[in-house]
Amino acid sequence: MKTAADVYMPVAGEVTESNSLLAGAPEKLTEEPEGSGWLIKVKFSDAQPLGDLLDQAAYEKFLKESGDQH
Repeated sequence: MKTAADVYMPVAGEVTESNSLLAGAPEKLTEEPEGSGWLIKVKFSDAQPLGDLLDQAAYEKFLKESGDQH
């Protein structure tokens, strides 16, 4: 099954690269999201405040505390 959807980001910027590997192997998105399953590379806008974003450790803590299993 193929699907298309918008990707929402909490930052403003310019997409500088997309992962062409996913066109032939979309399963990589869920199998290796921190490896070969990346979607895009973004150059952040200089005016974009990033202070409110969570780092990986804080996000994992949030998921654990919220009971989310992702």
